[in-house]
Amino acid sequence: MIRMDSDFITVARDHQRTPAFSRDPNDSNRYNARMLPVIARALKSYQPKDLPQKANASVLIPLFQNSTGTGLVLIHRARNTGPHSGQMAFPGGMVEVRDRGDLLATALRESREEIGVQPDDVRIIGTLAQRRTVLSSLTVKPFVGVIPYPYPFQPDVREVQGISTAALKDLVESVMVGENPYSLPPPVYPVDGKPVWGLTAKMITELLDLIGPVIQEPRSKI
Repeated sequence: MIRMDSDFITVARDHQRTPAFSRDPNDSNRYNARMLPVIARALKSYQPKDLPQKANASVLIPLFQNSTGTGLVLIHRARNTGPHSGQMAFPGGMVEVRDRGDLLATALRESREEIGVQPDDVRIIGTLAQRRTVLSSLTVKPFVGVIPYPYPFQPDVREVQGISTAALKDLVESVMVGENPYSLPPPVYPVDGKPVWGLTAKMITELLDLIGPVIQEPRSKI
């Protein structure tokens, strides 16, 4: 069973009869304060279409709030770490025996091991659809969680060579849906000069489509 954060859901429900965001540029604080509750509400009512096969891996999509809006955290995987070596990704990995079949436990454990995010610091607000990787043939379940920010990340240099953050509004504006300078299959999101593509990019697109009505028109499904 997914352990949802009731505080976020309650706050989100309280906003359902008010505009999601003020479009007044002088009202940025109120705009930013409402974003996470609205995202939580959207995820609460979302029913992702999972694949028929059981997931054997999971990731955490860490969201955070700062003075400029809502963003997410990505890791830059170290070289020589397997088929996804050197790629931009969300923290996560394969289910291990100690997880006892709990996909959320896997995502939280991997996030702690890879970048030092403690499970007690994560508020889970929803999930996205399972997706299957092409390179490693894993079926991956994404969990969306909120973390404090700034956060004292502690990347494991054996697995992670860097940590990046990206504002959701910047991702909406920067996505490449056709030919791109990286010669990668779309969608591609450039973050810190590096391409986010493949499974991770599709997860980002799903999240942005879900909350599109409160940012701008939703992007086409991929």
